[in-house]
Formats: sequence, structure tokens, C-alpha cells
Amino acid sequence: MDFSLSDEQKAISELSEKILTDQSTLERLKALEDSEECIDRDTWGKLAEAGLLGVALPEQFGGAGAGFVEICLILEQIGRAVSHVPFLPTVVSSALPISTFGSDAQKQELLPGVSSGTTLLTAALSEAAADPRKPTTTAHATENGYRLNGVKVGVPIAAQSERIIVPARKDDGEVVLFLVEPQREGVTLEAQTTFNWETHYRVSFQDTPVGSEDRLGAEGQGDEILSWILDRTLTALTAIASGVAQSALRITAGYAAERKQFNKPIATFQAVSQRMGDCFIDNEAMNLTMWQAATRLAEDMPSDREIAIAKFWAGHGGSRIGHAALHVHGGISIDVDYPIQRYFLWAKQIQYTLGADTEQLKRLGSVIAEG
Repeated sequence: MDFSLSDEQKAISELSEKILTDQSTLERLKALEDSEECIDRDTWGKLAEAGLLGVALPEQFGGAGAGFVEICLILEQIGRAVSHVPFLPTVVSSALPISTFGSDAQKQELLPGVSSGTTLLTAALSEAAADPRKPTTTAHATENGYRLNGVKVGVPIAAQSERIIVPARKDDGEVVLFLVEPQREGVTLEAQTTFNWETHYRVSFQDTPVGSEDRLGAEGQGDEILSWILDRTLTALTAIASGVAQSALRITAGYAAERKQFNKPIATFQAVSQRMGDCFIDNEAMNLTMWQAATRLAEDMPSDREIAIAKFWAGHGGSRIGHAALHVHGGISIDVDYPIQRYFLWAKQIQYTLGADTEQLKRLGSVIAEG
């Protein structure tokens, strides 16, 4: 499989890198981490002005009509800069499925604002101790629609979003998804603390009313849509992890080349050089498996096996690189005024989002057994 980038894709990657690198200074990151919502709205606006938020949305909604590979190029740069922009929940987990499965009214209402940077969206994909593909939140039928009951956890930017995509299960076991306003009756939001300061919420639904106009997709499409969203969200996480690992490796290599012990750079010590070599191999594995999954998704090819492998390497390889970066840096790694600790925290956050390493191996085993 050829992972070479076209000129247009290179331009998207370079433009993203320029904006995110210029904006995500140490001072800005520290200020955002001390703020209440930890969303870099200024950088978000610049990405919108550059046409990057709508890069994969239809042209009629202000987008460029590109594909999933282009999305992952932007996400990779977000990871490199550890930039607090809600690209993953808004564009990947929400806008893309609305563009693919949503009604004309839903598209007209929400997608232009995503492209222009004025609308934030999110998806409530996680539940405590539950498989994301088997939601336990219930949708009980009523005369006027449904009533939602259940709890979602780790929902990014829920309070700041126009809509939350909520997967639930009907009385007959069918999966159904709804677009729900966070201010709707019966919705309760509680802020949650994350490893990397991202704004996440515990979202509770108690007899929350939803109607047919809130439903995402047609009757009987729920399982397909939920899998579609999870596949792309998981792969997007691996793209961010790849960028995080690349920067962690670059920063650590630079530090090892400059830091001296016994009048020699520690990079010349065998133990350090061997560990950095292991990190390089891990990073290459992360990149390869991520692009394999992303490319197959972009071409609508079966990708269950590739996604599980990529997410495993994003967690396993990213964690190994993160730990090595701290160890090579020594005591300075815990100084919040030094950047390396952020990359470790981002790697751990991604590792445990939507299933850590063991869960991915279980899923891979199931795919192999079924195949």
C-alpha cells in the first residue's frame, strides 16, 4: 500500500503545522491549562480561516470535499503541537457522520458552522465499564418519540457543544443515535478531570425527550453508524498519538544530545542510545499502522483488523515512548515549565480512550476468529 502524499495533502499538512506550531507556544499552553474550559478558540478560528475545519465536508457546506487521510494529516499536527483544539470531537466524531448519515435539515443547520468555526459538536461514545459498540443507555419509546436514560463518561466539550451525538439502545435491542442539545430537559453535565487537561464531562440523561427529527440516520442503521463513528474516532486518536510521539522523540533526542555527564553527551551512552533506538522503532510502528488504517478507511475498505492494530500501537508504543522521554530527561521531566511532561500525559490519555491495549487485542482476536 502506497502512503505517499499528493501535493495537495502535503500542503494541508504544512499549513496545519504552520498554524499549530505558531499558536501552541509554551505560554499559551500553560494559560489554557489554567483556564476553565481549556479550548484554544483563537487557534480554532485560524484553522477555520484556513479552510481546515471543513476540509473533508461537502463544498455546499463550506468544505473542500477531501477525505479521511487529509483529516489524519491535520490530527497528526495537532498531536505534534499538543494543541487544545476540539477537532476530534467536532469534525471526526460528529460532523463527518452527520455529513454521511444526517438528514438535510441536520446538515444545513450544523455543518456550515463547523466549517466556519462557529459551531462545536461532540459525541458521547463512552460508558463506564461498557463496550462502546454496545451502549447501555436506553431509548424508551413514547407517543412523541423516545425518552433517554443513562450515563455517558469522558464526553469532550459537552457543555460547549451545539449537539451531542448519543448512542442508545431501544427496548427491542436496536441501537439508535440522537442529536441532543446539552441544555435539553433531563440532561445533567458534570466536569471531569483528564490527564491532559482536556475539557470532558459526565453526561447523565434522565427521561430526556428526543423526537424523530433528532435521530441520526434511518431505521435499522444504528449499529452501522455507531461502528462507522467509532472506527474513525479510534483511527483519529492514533493519528494524534503518532504526532505526540514524534514530538516527544524529537525533544528527547535533542535533550540527550545536549545534556552532558562525565563531559560527554548522554546520547553517546549505550543505554540511552539503545532506548532511543527502541523509541524510534515504536514510533515507526505507530506511523505505519496508523496510515494503513486511515488509508483503508479513506477507500471504504474493511478495516477492523487494521484499526485494532493501530490503536494497540498508539497505546503501547506511545506509552513506551512517553516513559522513555521522562526517564531520559531525568528530574527536569516533572517540571511543568518544561514541555516534555505534556507529551507523556497526552499519550496516556489517548491510550485509555475508547479501550486500552488489552481491549484492542481482544477485539483483534475476535476479528481474526470471525474471519
